[in-house]
Amino acid sequence: VDNNKFYITPLRNTGSMIVGGVIVYNERQAMDIARKIDGKVDYILVDAEKKIPPSKSDYGDIPNIERRVREQISRSNLWVYKGNDITVEAVDALLGHLYKDNLQGIGSKRVAILGAGNLGAKLALKLVERGANVFVSRRNTKKLEKISDAINLIKSQYTTAKVTWTTDNLYAATNADIVIGATNGVPVITKEIIESLTPKGVIMDVGKGTITPAGIKKAEKLKKNIYRVDVTAALCGLVKTLTMTNEILLNKMGRRKIGDLTIISGGVFGHAGEVVVDNVSSPRYVYGIADGKGDFDRTISEGQLRKIHQKLSIEENQFG
Repeated sequence: VDNNKFYITPLRNTGSMIVGGVIVYNERQAMDIARKIDGKVDYILVDAEKKIPPSKSDYGDIPNIERRVREQISRSNLWVYKGNDITVEAVDALLGHLYKDNLQGIGSKRVAILGAGNLGAKLALKLVERGANVFVSRRNTKKLEKISDAINLIKSQYTTAKVTWTTDNLYAATNADIVIGATNGVPVITKEIIESLTPKGVIMDVGKGTITPAGIKKAEKLKKNIYRVDVTAALCGLVKTLTMTNEILLNKMGRRKIGDLTIISGGVFGHAGEVVVDNVSSPRYVYGIADGKGDFDRTISEGQLRKIHQKLSIEENQFG
């Protein structure tokens, strides 16, 4: 990793899918791997975030892994995703489970996120929306202040919890219920920080290598678990979302007429009077009548219901 050589992530067999991954550091690595696996796997997922520095570009000023992989793929299906978002979902789900027996969940808990970059900032927004009081830190004070202000502006006005910024990691973590290391491999969770947590304080190493050796020993001595987030569940959820979206777009989305009745499905915007169904190709369920404003008409007459029932019944009798 230190030498910018690509490396393989753990192979995950969930029962419904087998998922492997590769971390790359430049366009050439991505292209070589894409060519080798094209046609040997059903789906190729490419991280859409533009993370590669310009110095690593082989073809222009701005490296574009997604485009380079697309250029190599002709047999496998290619989808894009955002790796950090999967991690955020995995952390959120894990914390939700850890506090599932708490009446407030993670609401009102003090959370310290050490490393408010892309990943840390997304986590901060997610957790503050759940009611946690989040303290974020990073070395660049200007960016840190802007990130904190932005999150506090974005969150709902009815969310009383807020994000507070500080450059003092120990202050952020003092009496914290949860401390999350979200730096890019920089050890920031120290022995002193672990000692400052609440007795049941949760320690999460999200950015890899964010805990000092002395901190690890102290956590072990205090019998505190250190969590490394397993993204398997979030990854499976992503793949399921992508496959279902593909199914909806190909087989369910659309608009068609049955006599003078227009039916729609799959997320098509409904014009006033159009009938929203589960599947435009073979409707089994009627969800409602569109009001032409992006919602359902709340006042449906008996005559409208009879007409819909009649038209759909005729089609069902004709085509099965």
